[in-house]
Amino acid sequence: MHDAVDAAIVGMDANGDGVAVVNGRRVAVPFTITGERVRVRLPARVPSDRVARAELVEVDQPSPHRVRAPCRHFGPQPPRTLPCGGCTWQHIAYPEQLRLKTDTVAQVVHAAVPGAPPPRPMLSAALDHPWGFRHKVHFVVGDSGGPRGRLMMGHLARGSRQLVPVEQCPVHAEAGNTVAFALRDACRRGGVRGWEPDKRTPSALRGVAVRVSHAGNETLATIVAAHDRDRALRDATRHVFAKTPPTGLHLNLHDRDDGMIFGARTRRLSGVERLREVVAGVSFLISPTAFFQTNVAAAELLVRLVLEAVPQDLPVLDLYAGAGLFALPLAQRGQAVTAVEANREAVGDGRASQRLNRIPDDRCRWVSAPVEVAVKKLRPSGAVVLDPPREGCAPGVLNQVFGGGEPVMAAYVSCNPDTLGRDLQSIVAHGYTVASVQPVDMFPHTPHIETVVVLRFGL
Repeated sequence: MHDAVDAAIVGMDANGDGVAVVNGRRVAVPFTITGERVRVRLPARVPSDRVARAELVEVDQPSPHRVRAPCRHFGPQPPRTLPCGGCTWQHIAYPEQLRLKTDTVAQVVHAAVPGAPPPRPMLSAALDHPWGFRHKVHFVVGDSGGPRGRLMMGHLARGSRQLVPVEQCPVHAEAGNTVAFALRDACRRGGVRGWEPDKRTPSALRGVAVRVSHAGNETLATIVAAHDRDRALRDATRHVFAKTPPTGLHLNLHDRDDGMIFGARTRRLSGVERLREVVAGVSFLISPTAFFQTNVAAAELLVRLVLEAVPQDLPVLDLYAGAGLFALPLAQRGQAVTAVEANREAVGDGRASQRLNRIPDDRCRWVSAPVEVAVKKLRPSGAVVLDPPREGCAPGVLNQVFGGGEPVMAAYVSCNPDTLGRDLQSIVAHGYTVASVQPVDMFPHTPHIETVVVLRFGL
């Protein structure tokens, strides 16, 4: 690193970092805000094809929107200690976070579709208390190493696979934190070592995930282990859950050295197979390793927006349907829905939820296939709901769905403004018009944004 230099923060980038111009080069400065004057330390060498990321040394002139982060693990840490990678914006007052995100969506949509209406102000389910909103709690477990190593539990540092031990996580649901930290403490007392991938016989424990129902009366705990032969781990698990067992307890086996949270095999140890969650009056059954929205209150906002946008007299094609977050509420109110989803576990959850809610099979039909394959055999008409992953719609999907102009309208639910802009350009090219843009804050204290865009044909 070079000596510290003065810099002015002139904007924010897509990763939520402040941007400065130093010696004619754009530099990303984490934990800063537009308008601040700061001292930064630049890296000694940065490849020409990569953005330089500077280390924040001191804030000389703070923004009026700067606040003190409540989490001890957030932000610049003492030398040789990495900050937790879970949050990037705890230093920004929450109303300003919402304004910044709304402005980001406005810029993206205007660049993609210049005549589109401006986005409505950001919706949040946590205006008064933007904490404890993550109903899926996940911690990584590792080991400090050496013959006297100690089990560590925490989050990965940003842009790294290095584990940052944590003692608190205020964005997690408290009930989930309680279960996870109790398991950590029991494992430490029992001599359980954290996972060390370089060892010939790795220790078993490598992670713990706890899903908490929004109502707070159900918990589904999943222990992620490299193998199931660790007697100390079995004893610690039995001890910690003997008096206050979770509603369901599962073991996931994951022995690969990769960045995935879960492995391929999961078995139930006790309690229920799936956790029950309620969104928009529909009961959802969620498997321990299946994807379901982490912030359930914000998911409720997304579903409400889609229900309001889609006319009740139209059949619906729901693409990237997941476990039926949109498909089942639409079907419950009487619409004929075709739900397309490639993940078989999600489809299994969706079908189980459909039976639980007594939604007739002819009201919601599931197609278990990749969207890009399924749309070649389907004839889209009526309304289309799209909720693609961060990389947006697969190549060819939008041409196949919108090329004939048969869908009357579409509701596009985006989790990535960049791919939203790209996909909107493609849909609009087929004769569709953006009717409304509504951003939703799914993850406070991060730059991540959900957006619901309503499009209509020929308007």
